[in-house]
Amino acid sequence: MTERKHRSFAWGSIRGRVLFGPLLIFSLLLLTPLRAQVQASLDTTQMRIGEELEFLIQVQADSTDFVMFPEGKSFGAFEVIRSYAVDTLRDQNNKYRWELRKKYGLTQFDSGYHRLSKQRVMINDSAFDTPEFDVAVLTIPVDTTQQQIFAIKPSAQVPLEKGPIWPWLGLLSLLALGGLFWFWRRKKSEVQAPPPPPLPPYEQASQRFEKVALQGAQAPHEFKALYTELTDLLKTYIHREIDSRALESTTEELLDRLELHRNAGHFVIEIQTISSLGQILRRADLIKFAKGQGTPQQWEMDLAQAKTIIESLKAGIPQPEPEDEQEALDAAARAELLLRQKRKRRIVFSSAFLVVALASYVFYVGPQEAKDQIFGNAMKDMAQGPWYKSEYGVPAVILESPEILVRKIYKHPDQDSLSAKGTAIFEAFTLEDDFYIAVTSTEAHPQENWDIAMALNRSLALLEEQGARTLIVKDESFETPEGIKGLRAYGSFYVASTSGRVGTDPHQYELLVFDQQGGIQTVMVAFVEDNRFAQGIKERIINSVSLEIPQTQQKAEAP
Repeated sequence: MTERKHRSFAWGSIRGRVLFGPLLIFSLLLLTPLRAQVQASLDTTQMRIGEELEFLIQVQADSTDFVMFPEGKSFGAFEVIRSYAVDTLRDQNNKYRWELRKKYGLTQFDSGYHRLSKQRVMINDSAFDTPEFDVAVLTIPVDTTQQQIFAIKPSAQVPLEKGPIWPWLGLLSLLALGGLFWFWRRKKSEVQAPPPPPLPPYEQASQRFEKVALQGAQAPHEFKALYTELTDLLKTYIHREIDSRALESTTEELLDRLELHRNAGHFVIEIQTISSLGQILRRADLIKFAKGQGTPQQWEMDLAQAKTIIESLKAGIPQPEPEDEQEALDAAARAELLLRQKRKRRIVFSSAFLVVALASYVFYVGPQEAKDQIFGNAMKDMAQGPWYKSEYGVPAVILESPEILVRKIYKHPDQDSLSAKGTAIFEAFTLEDDFYIAVTSTEAHPQENWDIAMALNRSLALLEEQGARTLIVKDESFETPEGIKGLRAYGSFYVASTSGRVGTDPHQYELLVFDQQGGIQTVMVAFVEDNRFAQGIKERIINSVSLEIPQTQQKAEAP
């Protein structure tokens, strides 16, 4: 009995082991895909202060699963500076299976070793944690022991660039001619300006009566001067209103002529008015020529009598017939026509003068140069303006350019693109402008296998992403004096705008790709084909290109 129980127990143990083994294997097969659903990786475990660290989370999930990636301003000791869009890839073996990629840009501004803590990813109701990573944040060494420190340089006076003087001489000549013309026209207008019209005879006589009365009050005994002025006043009024020979006639001749006008019916003049006028004029002749004596009382009486004579003569002058209204309108129209013709002559003369001056200027300097100087030329300004020598990227690309290049960031769905981690892109202007400069510098890692032809293709792909169409490529290899191998590509393309419309102006380009141990650098220069200054600018930029050789390569080449 004992032996039978022992055998039964042994057989049960063997049967349990046989059943437990397949169940364990089946359970592991079921759990393995679940644990493999979430993967995380860093592009590097060493970074410089402030450099971007790329943290990638990959999730394999079904098309019906709900996936939520971690969000926040910081992941452990690292600050999140950029959260990229989720990239979705379909599984080639299972159309219902997807791979989701979420990339984060992290940074740290304190040196030392820092830990990237676990980050939780939710798939439906299940939580998955990413592994922890230790990252070394390195400082940028500044050597102040071997390099001499200099004081700040004082400001320097930059000499002005002297251009041709003849455009300024031509401008001054035009201004001088314009000033002379204006002065001549002003003088001519002053000479031709008619004098102000005289006052009507009666108003003029009234003003002179007031002056004579004031003069008599100030010098009551100057009878000779007073009667001389009174005589001239009376004769001037008669000269302007009745008889044009009154000023040159004697007293008796003037009285006879007034009598003749009265008898002829030219004017209505009373005999008493002529008699009173004769008495005043004869008394004035005695005082002026025969040293006659006057009295203040007599002067007051004669002054009052002269006013009465003027009033009587004015009443006897016939009024002019009213002017025909149509004739007045015709006269005004003729005056307006003459004024318009005068203005037209001025405009024609001024326009002809400007056209002749402009034609002479264009003939002297040439049509293209005149256009550049009048309307401006951005390419000419760049070619003749200041240039800047700068370093871009690590390893550095050193070149001269009319504008300082600015770092740009391009987003690509392919993380292996030229603008991915470790690549710095610097640009001046845009591809749609008449001139475009771009420099890229990619720092290579020891485990990466760079191919210069692949770098060229990626640069051309980046050019197409920016709008280059109908791209024609010709390439050739070369080697710099420093022993750095390179590839030169050149050709032409057309630019498409953001709306997709392709332009009609062909662009020329030249692309240099350098391959050295420390990384890959590219220099791109593109310009409109028919620009007169762009070719010279391009050659100056290309000829100024030099490269920074990494210290590892320098030590390897040292004897």
